[in-house]
Amino acid sequence: MKTIKALRIPLLAIMGLWLSACEDLTEVNKNPNSPENVSSNYVLTYSLVNSGKLVFGLGKNSSKIAATMQYMQAGTNEGAAETNQYAWGQEGWGSYYDILRNVQIIYDNGVRDDNKLFQGIGLTMKAMLFGLLTDLYGDIPYSEALKASTGAFFPKYDKQADVYKGILTDLKQANELLQNLTPKDVVSATSDVMYKGDAAKWRKFANSLRLRYALRLADKKAEMAALGINLETEFKEAAAGAFTSKADDATLAFLGTNSDNTQPGGPLASATFNWLTKPAKPLVDKLLQLKDPRLQRWANPVRRKWDANVTQVTTRTVTNLFGETYSVVYVPSVASSADTNLYVGLPVGLPITQGIVYNKGNDVSVYPNEQNPYISFIHDRYRKNTDPYVAMNFMNYPEVEFILAEAALLGGFGATDAEGHYKKAVQASMDKEGALAATSFNFETYYAQPGVSYASAGNKQERILEQKWISSWFSVQSWFDWRRTGYPALKTGPVAQFGPALPIRYMYPTPNLDPKYIANYTDAVSRLGNTNFIPAGQSKDHHYAKMWLIQGTNKPY
Repeated sequence: MKTIKALRIPLLAIMGLWLSACEDLTEVNKNPNSPENVSSNYVLTYSLVNSGKLVFGLGKNSSKIAATMQYMQAGTNEGAAETNQYAWGQEGWGSYYDILRNVQIIYDNGVRDDNKLFQGIGLTMKAMLFGLLTDLYGDIPYSEALKASTGAFFPKYDKQADVYKGILTDLKQANELLQNLTPKDVVSATSDVMYKGDAAKWRKFANSLRLRYALRLADKKAEMAALGINLETEFKEAAAGAFTSKADDATLAFLGTNSDNTQPGGPLASATFNWLTKPAKPLVDKLLQLKDPRLQRWANPVRRKWDANVTQVTTRTVTNLFGETYSVVYVPSVASSADTNLYVGLPVGLPITQGIVYNKGNDVSVYPNEQNPYISFIHDRYRKNTDPYVAMNFMNYPEVEFILAEAALLGGFGATDAEGHYKKAVQASMDKEGALAATSFNFETYYAQPGVSYASAGNKQERILEQKWISSWFSVQSWFDWRRTGYPALKTGPVAQFGPALPIRYMYPTPNLDPKYIANYTDAVSRLGNTNFIPAGQSKDHHYAKMWLIQGTNKPY
């Protein structure tokens, strides 16, 4: 019951009021400023924005996953154990379930009000968030989750196959709801901060997610068929209604007006930018090899460049392919080991003593540990409150085209023209980053390179996944793709804590000590698969344990 603020009223007056009152006290004791039934429009804004922050945080420059996928590396000892050595700990999931409780309200209110648009949105968001959870952890609380109000405080961990079945079922239902709307099925355009109440775009998003999960389960067709899910049928139906251009992207922009809505690297969010992480050498070298303009969207030139063509230290103004200018100090090269490129990535997993001085050569000057000027920094846009090329992205058009390309190559999904979809995907990724506008850049020339062309690839799945990895900069989806396929063929560095392998899952949150919770947690852990990279005597709740999705596949190792 809500607390009523005490009032100073004479006793007789109180008695008179009590005797004459005809209202039920439970009706009087309601605070109009703290309503229990909140409009789904308000709940939708909260759910979208917080989901966007959550997804962005998983893949941003300082994240474990960005380091694992070798977009970034840590250059000093702060955080290096997690990012360079893969010494991961247990991961909380409270924020996911908090959002899911609100998404459930959206759906339930949609059922109550017979609003099919809210129902479809609720199912789509629910599928996306539960999909993310099971992709990260494996078996998760699902069918009995979000039911604390009914006394279900200790939900079981559903088997991953059952979770995926539920996800695909919800997305199929969302597609059906969103194509059969009536004039009363509306959502406030200001509350839907992603699609402005456009049901057609929500339907495309639902179908694009169906494609994502149907392909993710490519190695589990038989098991899903046994559960009543025909992945080829799911894929064919979804492909007909998925994203067809970047206008369909499920993306939220950072507003950059206060600490809550600015991107994490902006001055409103943090007084000082975290210089700890650097673009990783595998990605930087690949982009240099391909003369890929996206590198200049994501990284700055070095501040000091080794160069054999100068005889004395010289400061020059460098203009990149997008007209941005930088002051670079050119230093005479004195060692054959010096990286003389204008863009230099930090090698993966170096010992801290080596990472701090990487590429410094014989320069005896003292620089802050996090600001070695002979290594590139992440692009300046990640130090702003908002930027058109930094957004909270749930799913985009390039991913859909990459999915269609791989599905056509693998067969059994009803998709065709693998090369056509692959080429569209690469071009769409360039377009997403504004890279097609780079000075003197010609996409056909770029695509014709032996390192990009589909026809030139000896291993065409690896070619598709390599470009998808590049396109997925700062997205967790590349981790899930690598885990399923082993592509790209990333290697650990010399200080990897658990051997020559990358992590493949999140560890569950620290278990609640209630016996009922422990029983459910222990049951889920028992279903995880051992690998040679889990130290003897340690629990299978480990970031090198195999979830059901990749058990029996010898992927990624």
